[in-house]
Amino acid sequence: MALSKCEGVILRVKDFGEADRILTILSDTDGKFDAVARGARRPRSRLVGVTQQFSRVNALLFRGRNLDTLSTVELLSSYSSITSDVMKMAYASYVAELVDLMTGERQRNEMLYALVISTFEALDAGPADPDMVLKAFEIKFMSVSGFRPELARCVSCGKPENQASWFGPEAGGLLCDGCRSSDWGSVRFSAATRELAKRLLIWDYDMIAVLKPSRSSFEELNNAFRAYVDQRVGRKLHSLDFISDLKSMERGGKQDS
Repeated sequence: MALSKCEGVILRVKDFGEADRILTILSDTDGKFDAVARGARRPRSRLVGVTQQFSRVNALLFRGRNLDTLSTVELLSSYSSITSDVMKMAYASYVAELVDLMTGERQRNEMLYALVISTFEALDAGPADPDMVLKAFEIKFMSVSGFRPELARCVSCGKPENQASWFGPEAGGLLCDGCRSSDWGSVRFSAATRELAKRLLIWDYDMIAVLKPSRSSFEELNNAFRAYVDQRVGRKLHSLDFISDLKSMERGGKQDS
């Protein structure tokens, strides 16, 4: 078996056999792939602390036909703030699940890898609000995955953006009043929401920290891109239930106090 080295981030961890783990890794050079970490669940294994979900690592692997095998692993970052904060962990789980579901095996995408790393860094220690980070990630992710939303004109007839006040999840972008009926799932998308979406698409996470959108604009954006992502994924994301449950508990706690 050929020996190969890459940098990667662990998207998913699954128990395998009596003491092993199978890791789903997104790498900078080889795209997404699975690798087995032999003995990683044994308490004294050198792989215990470096094969946790969300960890960024340098990995030396034996390449197999269907499954790689980890030889040695160097931990670059454990993103400790994410793993010690249950809400941040839920958001990171959503990032990992979405990337895993929508990324094919061994499809190299350096922009996607850079996006995932910058998103984890923003959730871990960045100044931006985590909800804003997550929404920015969705928009950026759809773009680097080949589903960049049309935010400059009506995606159906080409009317300029100032005449397109709807967003069509199936259509993939703005819709004017006349074309709205072409996508029955279209949602209201005001001028303020459109400008917010544009900034989240092109700004770095550090710059996003200065944004203070109105509640109505953020809700419009959330409704539009929740539907847009769901349309492309085509299945329920388990991490969304986790986030929803946590927010319900958070609201309940505030009411009790």
